[in-house]
Amino acid sequence: MGSRAPANGGGVRMKLEREDEFPGRSCRAPSLQTQDPAVSAALARAGIPELRAYRNALDCAAIVATTDLRGRITDVNPQFCSISEYRREELVGASHRIVNSGYHDAAFFRDLWATIASGHVWRGDIRNRTKSGSYYWVDTTIAPLKTPYGRLLGYVSIRFDITDRKVTEARLLQELERRQTAEELLRDIMEAVPSGIITFDGDGRFQFSNRAFHDLFGRRQTATGSAETARELLASSQEPEALPSMKDLWPNRRRTDGPLPTRPYVKQMSSDRWVQVHNRRSSSGNFVSVQTDISDLKRAELLIKHQAEKDALTGLCNRLVLVERLEQLNAPRADETMRCALLLIDLDDFKSINDRFGHDGGDDLLCVMAQRLKTAVRRGDTVARLGGDEFAVLLRDVKNSREVATIAQDLLDAIGQPVALGAQRIVTSASIGISMYPRDGRSPKQLMKNADLALYQAKAAGRNCHSIYSRSIRRGRRRRERLKEHLRTAIARGDLQVALQPQTDLRLGTHAGFEALVRWRLEGSEVSASELVSVAEESGLICELGYQVLEKALGVMARMKRDGLAPGHVAFNASSAQLLQPDFPQRLMDMVDRHGLCGSDIEIEVTENVMLDRSADVIAAMLRGLHDRGVSVALDDFGTGYASLTHLKQFPIDRLKIDRSFVQGILDEKDDGIIVRTIISLAHSLGCEVVAEGVEVPAQYRELSNLGCDFIQGYLLAKPMMEEEARGYLAAFNRSWPG
Repeated sequence: MGSRAPANGGGVRMKLEREDEFPGRSCRAPSLQTQDPAVSAALARAGIPELRAYRNALDCAAIVATTDLRGRITDVNPQFCSISEYRREELVGASHRIVNSGYHDAAFFRDLWATIASGHVWRGDIRNRTKSGSYYWVDTTIAPLKTPYGRLLGYVSIRFDITDRKVTEARLLQELERRQTAEELLRDIMEAVPSGIITFDGDGRFQFSNRAFHDLFGRRQTATGSAETARELLASSQEPEALPSMKDLWPNRRRTDGPLPTRPYVKQMSSDRWVQVHNRRSSSGNFVSVQTDISDLKRAELLIKHQAEKDALTGLCNRLVLVERLEQLNAPRADETMRCALLLIDLDDFKSINDRFGHDGGDDLLCVMAQRLKTAVRRGDTVARLGGDEFAVLLRDVKNSREVATIAQDLLDAIGQPVALGAQRIVTSASIGISMYPRDGRSPKQLMKNADLALYQAKAAGRNCHSIYSRSIRRGRRRRERLKEHLRTAIARGDLQVALQPQTDLRLGTHAGFEALVRWRLEGSEVSASELVSVAEESGLICELGYQVLEKALGVMARMKRDGLAPGHVAFNASSAQLLQPDFPQRLMDMVDRHGLCGSDIEIEVTENVMLDRSADVIAAMLRGLHDRGVSVALDDFGTGYASLTHLKQFPIDRLKIDRSFVQGILDEKDDGIIVRTIISLAHSLGCEVVAEGVEVPAQYRELSNLGCDFIQGYLLAKPMMEEEARGYLAAFNRSWPG
């Protein structure tokens, strides 16, 4: 705060006194009076008027005071009184501590007094206090007053008011501190930002980069304010290939082929690393580049895209991708002369595979089929899984339908190869429906709809084949839709009829019972039973169809009994959907009771697919409950499915029905004879009776009798009959028995 100035070499002993005001001046100047006549003469020769003029000017511009050696004020000029707010009378004789503000410590004043007491000039800034208590700052110079002989008489101080300057300095200091705090905060924020930030001035010289930038590109951090250019920055990198390119750090403002400085873009740095670059140039010409590592986001985006476009189980394209590629066929730049084919592929009887081997086994089979389809098609073709056991293949650039048919057959052959599921090997098949682009449609919806119609036609044709869409297929589909509506009406009106096919006991030569078969005539023509059941299943009417057949069959049996006939038992087929209804047992027995019959008068026929159903345990428990009430259970079409001895033990089976396909070859095919003999032996070992279906000639009857078959059913006895014919059959049975 203070400094020492050189002391006066000589000096005179002076006394500062008040004098009259100078003419034309508002300030009074202290007067110098010397006690030495020689000195006075010297001052007179030096020009006292000129000295007074200097003193007057100083007195008006500065704050002047004199003190004795102990610091008591001996004189002050008006400027001192004005700034301190004290009158001259209050100041003269008082200690100079009267204006002490307490701002400066004791060491400050010890240094000051040590300096002036040694005869040196002291200079510094002092904060004083006015009479009213306010503060002011003065630039102070204190010089010693000495005699010509060097004796110290006192001190004269010259002060200049610097309060405004100090206030300004304080404000500037506060602003500087505020800016420094803001800069530190900004730096902290930029260091905390996970994105890499680097800045250059208008000439491309480096200004600042945060730690994230260097962590992002594996580079040592450059000191702020370095004169390094963007090129030098790249050249000095430990891994320059990891840094963004030159245009990403410092794009030329005249570039027109690169990304705009204000528009962010994504740059792939390596196979699994992406950076989003956002360059911006300020109005002052500085350049800021923000580099954000979006690798995790990009990988997640690619994963989501993969999941959105790929089937999770097989890795094939999904329906969304297939539709997009079908839409691309109609793109503006697409080749309009190109012919394509859409193949919808459905695995035959996949439900039984799923039920037999569980979902894991079914999934394994789907994966094998997916790989076979990919292998069997060309590189530019698309294989997709649409869901469940349904696949699709888009064949591009095919010549004609014959080429497509050849490829479809190759696919069927590939699908038909044996597959190992666990410890077993199975053979599966598929049905394929085909639509041609652009002949059968241009939109994905139209192509898929027509291929689906062709797929249905392939299933109706016996499965394990392909069908190409034609208008006749569409007509057939429309007919099927009409059948659904008519069937719904027929069930509501009770228009369905029941035909009865007799069963005979080979051991006793007596009538055993009937199997109830549904019949439906529509517009004068009879609808085949297979098509009727298929339409009922497709339209969700299979349960109501089953109940109506049962109701009518029980009515026929009740009437025959009331008329004194012995119809035996009546057998009817029950679907899985019907057996899984919680109220089926109660509803069945209510119908039996209502017609005056008992449980032993009916037999439920189930297929092997029912035994393989995922809910087989529930069905088995329900059948055991009915079995306890006298209802018998027959396993229909035995030998054509995948049922095992375990399933036979699980279900309360009373009879095994040998499928007609084995019976027809019993006389000519050695294998069929062995199969029939084995089934009969197996059934008897398990305590079951055997019914042979499809017996048409006496030789078959005799062979079955020799093999120990229990019951027969077929055209040899009678075709399915309506109620009146059945009555006549029962009356004439004994006379027409084959011998």
